[in-house]
This record gives sequence, C-alpha cells and structure tokens, in this order.
Amino acid sequence: VVHKLIMEPKFYKKSIKQLEKDYSTDPSEFPTGLVENCYKYRKIPIEDLNIEQLRLLISQKIGIEYLIGIVLKTLERNAIAEGNLYEGDLLIAVSKIPSEFWKENKKEFGIFKRIVTRNSELIKNELGEKEFNELLNRLENGF
Repeated sequence: VVHKLIMEPKFYKKSIKQLEKDYSTDPSEFPTGLVENCYKYRKIPIEDLNIEQLRLLISQKIGIEYLIGIVLKTLERNAIAEGNLYEGDLLIAVSKIPSEFWKENKKEFGIFKRIVTRNSELIKNELGEKEFNELLNRLENGF
C-alpha cells in the first residue's frame, strides 16, 4: 500500500534501499547485468532516477509503492515517456504492475486510468492499435 507520506516530495530524496531500510551488503558478483542494474538503481535517490531506471525498476516489481508517485507525475507530463526501449515503454511497464497492487491503491489506479484516457489518441498513435487495445483491456479488467 502506498503510504501518503511516501507521495510527498521530501521522500524522493531517499533511495528505495533507504526507504526499505535494507542494510544488507551487496554481493561482490552479480549473475546478470539486469540484477546488477537493479542493485545500483535501488541506491539512487528516487528524485534522481531517470525514465529508464524507473521503467526497469517498475518492470522488475522493485519498490513500486515508493516509485508510483513520481512515475505517475512523469506520465502526467508525458504519457509516452521513453526509457531505452521505445516511446511509451514507461507507460507499458506501469500497465503491467500486478493487479494486487492496484487493488490496494485505488487512488493511484484512478490517476493512471485518467492518464491513459486523456492521452488515448497519442498513445494509440505511438504504440499502435494492437498495443493500445491490450493496454485498455488490462485497464478495463483490473489487470
């Protein structure tokens, strides 16, 4: 559940690692570059994460409850914000957040749904009809 306090900008100065109070040491070796990047990005203050870092963490289901506020603000400014993959990749990552999260965070789900509705033509033009319809289907069926 997203805590109201975490939506406040002062919490964006902290990293996911700090917010989770995770004081474990990082392994000296990482099995993959993806795992290594996730470890690195968890140490960056939330306000300093770029779109690609946000996309990657969200897609790996890391710190969603801490990132959702800043991610939704990013999407409100630009619904098709682009990480390293393609225009709209952040939106698609958010659309694939598990339904359990959305069920516990109805306010954030409403914001996300409004972003998609308000920008439907832009999203459809950039992502294509098929991807847009899949996104709408996830939204309408509560993911």
